[in-house]
Amino acid sequence: MTAALPRAFRWFWAGETVSGFGSWITLIALQVIVVDHLHAGTVGLGWLNAARWLPYLLFGLVLGALIDRVRRRPVMIGSDLVRALLLCAIPALWFADLLGLGTLILLVALLGTATLVNDSASQAFLPRLVVRSGLQPAHARIDGTNAAAETAGPALGGALLALISAPLAVLINVSTFLFSAIVVALIRVEEPRLPQAGTETSAPSPTRPLRPQPRQSPQPSQRRLGHEVMGGLRWVYASRALRDLAVWTHVWFAGQAILASVTAAYFLRDVGLDTTSFGIVMGGSGLGGIAGALSSGAVGRRAGTGRTVILAHICSAVGVLVLISAGLAAHGGSGNVRSTAASAIILFTGMFLHGFGIGLSNSHEMAYRQSITSDGFQARTNTTMRSINRAVIVIVSPLAGFLAAATGAEFALVLAAAIFALTAIGLWFSPFRTVRLGP
Repeated sequence: MTAALPRAFRWFWAGETVSGFGSWITLIALQVIVVDHLHAGTVGLGWLNAARWLPYLLFGLVLGALIDRVRRRPVMIGSDLVRALLLCAIPALWFADLLGLGTLILLVALLGTATLVNDSASQAFLPRLVVRSGLQPAHARIDGTNAAAETAGPALGGALLALISAPLAVLINVSTFLFSAIVVALIRVEEPRLPQAGTETSAPSPTRPLRPQPRQSPQPSQRRLGHEVMGGLRWVYASRALRDLAVWTHVWFAGQAILASVTAAYFLRDVGLDTTSFGIVMGGSGLGGIAGALSSGAVGRRAGTGRTVILAHICSAVGVLVLISAGLAAHGGSGNVRSTAASAIILFTGMFLHGFGIGLSNSHEMAYRQSITSDGFQARTNTTMRSINRAVIVIVSPLAGFLAAATGAEFALVLAAAIFALTAIGLWFSPFRTVRLGP
């Protein structure tokens, strides 16, 4: 089925895939730099994680509006080159004995800003490469390779760090960003510099969500940055076509933030996994993501876009409940190797189900919101939703840590499962349930 998608998309997909693998290697290398080279421990890791996501909170809405004003391909090429340059600074500063935690955090924040720009442009660029009916298959392919990168990238990074030092390992990502810039430069597609003139129409009627139609963009003469930012917010939250999906996606991210905050401590301390088993179990999410992405097209054709997303969130809720059962198996056993192995299998299954849900849903969510959004609103729509999603992570993650410390990781996991289930219920009782993207 790959041949059905245009050659321009295949170039784009290659760049996304290669840079995705490199980014996972860089993430592992940065964590090692903070812990082993700078001796900053968990406090340094916390600052590192905050620096990665802070640009989405500070600049996401504005950058989305700015990117909607320009051609996306030059932005993608330029941001890839900027990311490569920023990563080159890490080994250079390390060799000069000038790499401190503050300097590294600043570089990561700048890298996160460039990544925000690249992500916003690339997500808005994709609908210019494939027709509406190809959006879901295209996103499914990207999701599949992203899940493969999530599974194999950390393992490759760990093996690489056994051969070379962490500051040098980030140079692998430099080469992947350069490759991405080159393949995007090879893409030939007509891009308007500004959105086409027109009048902004009202949101699609929630009573007819099965065949959403693209919207027109405002006249260039109306284009003021503040108004454009507000226009993106109104399109996402004031129109029923997107509001239900946006709000319940934010709720889903609250459950995801809780899950990410407690799993490591739960797996290692409460269940008693060793580090090798921990790595294998965490890989279950990536493998599940691959399986979910591969099956997303067939499930979507049978169940429809809305019901597929709902089913995916149910899979996540069930997966977290399976994780909780592993703790019961560990405490109920004799504490021997057999009991630990059984718990690891259960945990792997739970992570696989959660990853499967993510891989199953993402391509349908992205295809739906891109198919009903006009070209002039693509970047704003993506950055608006991503910025609020990241804000949820930043707020909920520390609260989840305090909750787990006070009540136990099991209670936090129960809450995460309940949130995933609530997301599925909320979407079921919304018009989004009946959405079915046709050709």
